[in-house]
Amino acid sequence: MLRLVFTTLFVLTNAYRTFDVDGEETILAFENEKIHIGCKSDYPMTYCGFVDPYGKRYSFTDLAVHDGKCIHVIKAKKADSGEWRCHIGSKSVRLETIKKIRVRVVSQLAAVQPNITAHLGKAITLTCATTGGFIPLSYCRFEPPNGRSFSIDESVTDSNLILNRYFYPNNRSLDRGDCCVTIRKVKPEDQGLWMCGAGLEDSKEHFDTITLDIEGMNTMSTASTTAVTIGGILVAVALGFILYGLWKRKGLLGVQENQPEDIEMRTPQTRRHVPEVVVVSPSTATPAESPLMSSTRSE
Repeated sequence: MLRLVFTTLFVLTNAYRTFDVDGEETILAFENEKIHIGCKSDYPMTYCGFVDPYGKRYSFTDLAVHDGKCIHVIKAKKADSGEWRCHIGSKSVRLETIKKIRVRVVSQLAAVQPNITAHLGKAITLTCATTGGFIPLSYCRFEPPNGRSFSIDESVTDSNLILNRYFYPNNRSLDRGDCCVTIRKVKPEDQGLWMCGAGLEDSKEHFDTITLDIEGMNTMSTASTTAVTIGGILVAVALGFILYGLWKRKGLLGVQENQPEDIEMRTPQTRRHVPEVVVVSPSTATPAESPLMSSTRSE
């Protein structure tokens, strides 16, 4: 008698999600979820070690390193959120290879990069994703720091931009739980706090925030503020000199106007002497007393 045995194979997958952005790995996980923090190398490892966000070290020898992979398993806590570093050592390469892994213990929806830096005039993608695996989204929306809020999905491409600026990246999908937007050309008004929101199967909106900084904007703002301050000081100093000059000039003019009065007051001391004329009446004067007579006699 032939017996047929049917075996059901279950493939268990991790609920948490892992993203690789610009060579930096990010793990989104729920609290108390078991996650694997790992790093790998193309050459045989002699050892590897991990450093958690608080500086605590976890080391593994070659007995725990297999096929160029090194894995550290933890039960995620809020305190585990932050940057982990994996140090890889090899005999063939004496300098250690260091890989950065960012762990985020979050809720249903989370930003892959809560803090991101962009460049003026360049494209940048903001991404939020479901934490518990590839959970479909009923919608995806964003609230920029300046400007109007908008919803977005795969139908919005770089050929039919929203507000002539935003489109959905072609390597993402709402069905996979990706709420994303690509800013075609970053402008100064894009700097600030963005909010991403998405509808899940529980009919509730879940959201997270992303802080977008623009390279050089803070430096430019500081330089502008400094320039304005220095300019204001220079204007104030120049105005002070002008007012002082006017005040001094007015004082000198006042002194010059008073000088004629001083001269006039001293006039009696410099007045010319007018000759005194004495008139002698002929009826009362004798010939000897008359100057004319004496003058005639002398002739």
